[in-house]
Parts: sequence; C-alpha cells; structure tokens
Amino acid sequence: MKRPLQILLLAALFAAGTLLLGWWTLPIIAAAYALLKRDRTAPRDTMLAATFAWIFLLSRSMSAPAFSTLLERLGRIFPLPGIGVLLLTLVLAMLLSWSAARVITGFTASTRT
Repeated sequence: MKRPLQILLLAALFAAGTLLLGWWTLPIIAAAYALLKRDRTAPRDTMLAATFAWIFLLSRSMSAPAFSTLLERLGRIFPLPGIGVLLLTLVLAMLLSWSAARVITGFTASTRT
C-alpha cells in the first residue's frame, strides 16, 4: 500500500478511535501500527496521521456555538489566545502518537539485533 494512503487510513482510524473512546486511543493505535509496520518511518507516519485526524476533529467542533466559549475559558487558564490553545492540542496529538510509535520501533529494533 502506498504511504499517503496508509497515512490517510491511519488518520481515519485515529479520528474514529478518538471520537469513540477518547484521546488515549492515539498512543494505542500508534503503537499497534508501529508494531505491524516494523519500519523506522512509523513514528513520522503516526505523527502526520494524528495531526490530520485532530485537525479534522477540531474543524468539525468549531461549528459548535460553545466552542468559542471553551477557547475563551481555556485562554484564561493558559496565557494564550484561542489559536494557541488549538496549536497545543495538535502538539499533544503529535507527541502522543510519535512517542508511542518511537518506543515500539526502538524496542523492536533492539530485539532484532
């Protein structure tokens, strides 16, 4: 399967997992993907897919009227404007998926040698 299609399908899986079960599905799916792929590009692929998935989820949520209120309240907690809070959310998704896949690729690489 070509890499862009893999990333797109992985992004769909990340989005569905996040919608159905919550944010903690990101590292689980990323670890499973890295275990199946067994390639050093798995962390980068999972990071891209998680970013695309959460951009989709955030853009879908932006149409809700309470979203701007939520961003305003979060902006008071963090000394950031609303866009900063959104970027932090994307960084969280990127780090969760990348780190889980990186741990697995490091573990599988060390067991092969």
